[in-house]
Amino acid sequence: MIKVLIIEDRKKRQEEFIARTGIDLNESIYNNILDNMVDGRYLDLFKKLKSDIFDFDDYSVIISHKSAFENENAEILSKLETYCQNNNKVLVLFSGGIDTNYYFQSDAYEHIELNSKTLYSENMKLFLEDCQNGNLNPLILCYGSKWKLNILLNVLEKLTKFILSMNKERVLYNVFLRDNPDISKLDSLNLNIYSPIIESRKITKDEILKLKKSILDYSKMSIEYE
Repeated sequence: MIKVLIIEDRKKRQEEFIARTGIDLNESIYNNILDNMVDGRYLDLFKKLKSDIFDFDDYSVIISHKSAFENENAEILSKLETYCQNNNKVLVLFSGGIDTNYYFQSDAYEHIELNSKTLYSENMKLFLEDCQNGNLNPLILCYGSKWKLNILLNVLEKLTKFILSMNKERVLYNVFLRDNPDISKLDSLNLNIYSPIIESRKITKDEILKLKKSILDYSKMSIEYE
């Protein structure tokens, strides 16, 4: 089961944000998937983290204020990042000082940094509801209902650069995937996107162009119907 941990050292800030969006993170509707460590629960968690006795194994996603943990901030954040990398967890850091969404993925480990206002928005509600349905799509926290479109636009950008750099009509498919890592996400999106033909472990420029056109057409349609 997917479970989410929120570590928030500023109770008033959280209360102000969720009051605007109408999301109650302590609401019983989320009790089965969410632990909201704020106020006294945050202080208890902080003590356990300093003593290395808190167990994160139950959580799929760890969301933490980037400036929490006082003088131990750098040390504890480093421990969280190392733990998430080694255990294929999603790490989300938020702060009022972050201006642009940041996303990094390596194998099953995902790292996101975003503004506090973005986190405590309707995106949080959509994300938690998605988790309750057994899905784990952390980009919802950044882009809300448009998270799939964001992936498509990133794929398009990399595909365009790749096509411009091609000096042969065919390339190894492994090379193509290496330079276009987000391609692997398309299958999980369940979209009507063209599937390129692979022959002798190679993909042709023509097939890549067909894929690009299919993604571009779908993206345009998605934007028009927003």
